Amino acid sequence: MTPAVFLAVLSVASTSATAQFTQDNVAASVPAIRILSQKFQMDQRGNYLYAYKQSNGQIMREVGRVQRGPQKATGSLTQQGEFQFVGDDGQTYQLSYTADEGGFQPQASHLPVAPAQIPEYDLLRQQHPELFWAERL
Repeated sequence: MTPAVFLAVLSVASTSATAQFTQDNVAASVPAIRILSQKFQMDQRGNYLYAYKQSNGQIMREVGRVQRGPQKATGSLTQQGEFQFVGDDGQTYQLSYTADEGGFQPQASHLPVAPAQIPEYDLLRQQHPELFWAERL
């Protein structure tokens, strides 16, 4: 295949792909979602409050708190918030969370719950603590 033929085929392929995925096609298939309310406040330390509510039932609120570290330009940020949305199944889902040095910690009734400790594992831990050395690090 000559370079000219290759470029011609590539040009036709990219033109037809572009025509299939235009902004109009996407906009026609997605309902318009309006922002009903929105709020953002930040103080001089970097603490903030952010919230919004949309016409599709989505609501979000988050508060961020800065903790100064022992040296200049060090510290951490703790974020606490909640959001809700309407799922594809029509149910409204709510989730609250904390995000800090311990990671992202979500809480919601629809999230899976870790299984309880099985008795055999607890007995093994008591009888052979040397197997669980990594837990003491």
